[in-house]
Amino acid sequence: MSAREINIVVVGVSTAGIGIAKTLAALNKDGYPNLRVTIVDKNPYSFHAIGAPRGLVDEKFGRQLFFRLDSLLASFELDKSQPRHRFVQAALVQVRGDKTLELSNGDVLAFDYLVLATGASNHFPANVDALTVDEARFKLAQVHENVKQASRVLVIGGGAVGVEMAGEIATEYPGKSVTLVHSRGRLLPENFKPGLSAGAINKLERLGVKVVLNERIHIPTNVQFDGALREISLKGASGREYVSDVQIMATGTKLHTEYLANLEKQLGQMRESNGAIRVQPTLQIDNPNLPTVFAVGDVNSLPAGAKYAVKAAEQSQLAAHNVVAMVRAGVDAGRPVPVLQSWNGSVMNMIAVPIGRSMGVMQAAGLALGKSCAADFLVRNVKGKDYFIGKIAGEFPPGANA
Repeated sequence: MSAREINIVVVGVSTAGIGIAKTLAALNKDGYPNLRVTIVDKNPYSFHAIGAPRGLVDEKFGRQLFFRLDSLLASFELDKSQPRHRFVQAALVQVRGDKTLELSNGDVLAFDYLVLATGASNHFPANVDALTVDEARFKLAQVHENVKQASRVLVIGGGAVGVEMAGEIATEYPGKSVTLVHSRGRLLPENFKPGLSAGAINKLERLGVKVVLNERIHIPTNVQFDGALREISLKGASGREYVSDVQIMATGTKLHTEYLANLEKQLGQMRESNGAIRVQPTLQIDNPNLPTVFAVGDVNSLPAGAKYAVKAAEQSQLAAHNVVAMVRAGVDAGRPVPVLQSWNGSVMNMIAVPIGRSMGVMQAAGLALGKSCAADFLVRNVKGKDYFIGKIAGEFPPGANA
């Protein structure tokens, strides 16, 4: 047993952050009674973004997508009357060279080990920011009501989220005009086979969705894409006008890693041009001065195929293993860094995309299932039945999303 005071901070509690925070907090009962894990997130909940397309049309389902964070680590406490682990609701402002963090609420946290899992922000409603769970649920419920009332819905972006949202809306409201506009010549990520796109178009059109490819919508700077109910006409690069009552943006993600900017002035460049944090195969930040700082999930510089939820969870396991190895080796007490495990370089070659309640497309083991009925059956049972909410609920204490 070690009496060392060890402070571990995990910033960002989504797919990658959840598992690593729990694994590290468990050390409290495994020989390190003075170890503390602090989880930091700007929201008081973890939003199960994978389920957002269903939540858009099913209000009851949408309410379940928000998991409170304040009790995530409670089961790992040695003495519940004197808890060591804690949750801080704040945004990360900057990482400092003296192994402290500045937070948006004014707090300064010291750390021995730091895990950055701040992810990438999607457009609302695939991402919901709010100060409280009730506010977040209200926001999503309001979009649900607006989609319900709209006659014409425009979905911009034909990746997996855009395809899923268009399919869910068209299934729930078969009389509604739903248009999906995509700037590329095919739907879905292009690292998957073209047959997926053909199958997705076929099945969306069977639901009545109008699919428009090779069209880039001009996005006015004065328009908020917040799911509001209002008639707007947006122009495509072709000159065509798209009139709709609700507009949903599903055009990709943005990284927010500005918290490293000041540290880069001291220690050199740590980020790619898009903001992704450069990492070693061990998922440590690629800077010799920061051996105890890790970056996992969407926020790091691994290829896109390593950012899907399954791979983010694998990254979490790897980083957790390496932090545990460093704790056991006593790196925080000045001892050498032990040999750490490395990312195996694998990327996701499987995808399942529900298209409404009963259809979908899928690729697994290099085999693309697009137009086939087999794809419908598999996707419906693998993902379409609940968008994995049952699985994610198992990561939280009972009732965390009640």
